[in-house]
Amino acid sequence: MSRAQSKPSYHHGDLRQSIITAGLARVRAEGVQALSLRQLADELGVSTPALYHHFRSKHALLMSLGEAAMAEFVVVMQAAIARDASAESFALGYVGFARSEAALYDLIFGSLLWRDPDAGAFQAAARAHIRVITRHVQGMQDRGELPSSVNALRVVQVAWATLHGLCRMYNDGLAFTAEAIEDIAKTAMVLIHQALDKGSA
Repeated sequence: MSRAQSKPSYHHGDLRQSIITAGLARVRAEGVQALSLRQLADELGVSTPALYHHFRSKHALLMSLGEAAMAEFVVVMQAAIARDASAESFALGYVGFARSEAALYDLIFGSLLWRDPDAGAFQAAARAHIRVITRHVQGMQDRGELPSSVNALRVVQVAWATLHGLCRMYNDGLAFTAEAIEDIAKTAMVLIHQALDKGSA
């Protein structure tokens, strides 16, 4: 059977989603640097121009992959929060994603897309997802689990900065075991909570 005969038939929207799915799989397996539109076209059995119809460049594809990866991150975080709505559950969900999805974590929280002035669409989508987490902290305040006097956004930023630094150290091989980063993450949340309680007293 010839290559032309063996190519799968995609509807317009199906091919775009298939490209994103295959792209995420490639990033997971080999990292962002290994991503190639030509290789994705071969993998999907379509022509390279067909891919360029949906994504004009590797950069354009990376922005869409970043949005998809961020959506996966938020699903994980919402599931972690839904379990018991505690700061500890939030922290464990965060480090769990960073550890198990290191390449996707690097894509959505690394400099590649955040320092790119042309990645505004990804950055806007990412900030919208992060606001979901801020609303969770506001919900904790409404339930009396956090002092009402504290700035919910600042709480999220402090927790995020702490967990991000921890995860970067682990993923970059600088320090810690998988078990240690979970314990450190839980300890960090306890210390932040204690500081908030003390500050409101």
